[in-house]
Amino acid sequence: MQFCLEIWGTDYEKIKETCILAEKLGYYGFYYGESLAEIDLDCWSIISNLSAVTSRIKLGPVITYLIPQYRNIALLAKQATTLQDMSKGRLEFRTGAGATHDYAVQWWYPYGIDYPNRADRVSLLDEGIKVLKLLWSKPNVNFSGKYFKINGASLRNPKQSIPITVAAKGKRMMEIAAKHADIWESSYLSSGHFASLKLKFEEISSEKFNNASKIMKSIELDVIIANSDSDLEYKKRLFAMERGPAMLNQLLRHSL
Repeated sequence: MQFCLEIWGTDYEKIKETCILAEKLGYYGFYYGESLAEIDLDCWSIISNLSAVTSRIKLGPVITYLIPQYRNIALLAKQATTLQDMSKGRLEFRTGAGATHDYAVQWWYPYGIDYPNRADRVSLLDEGIKVLKLLWSKPNVNFSGKYFKINGASLRNPKQSIPITVAAKGKRMMEIAAKHADIWESSYLSSGHFASLKLKFEEISSEKFNNASKIMKSIELDVIIANSDSDLEYKKRLFAMERGPAMLNQLLRHSL
């Protein structure tokens, strides 16, 4: 079993110190949030800088977005290749379809980006990962899809293959994870629910792609660390203010 940290925030020195400490303590991975909102700095700049002050720990975004209006996919492919080579193979490329439209639109609308509906987000994720894999493995790429077009692009391929994590709960998303991912991840579940979902994922992987044993499994959890009952109650209130009462209720409902 391996443990990783997910971090958000805008204090780079604190982020850096936390990453260095995580490596010293033996954590496997350190992932930083990506958004245009004021809660984050630029994700790919941060994890690139962290690669220079660490030597072992895996680095990546909490989740990186393939939305075409947000960022050209060839640029994203080049960013990932650059970091993979700079870090000597420590990048973990983590992606998914994103949060629900009603929740996530607040993070995109102010910046002039139309957040796609769920069906489009799922389809463009499938197509986008296919394009990324081509750009990471072929000397010259032509591609014409519904969401992405590449016209003879030539990018330097990474020296080591880039592992992909896909976050997925629903059947269609789990099929995409089974097809493309090295790591399948699900979020905010009780141990029993995760075990049940893991069986469904392995069934999909075995029936459609015969690769269930090759894909690592991961769960994302929120953690509150407290020194006393009163400290725990204070941190629950703080969590509710920062993430909203619905997220706190979800945390408590699935707590271990």
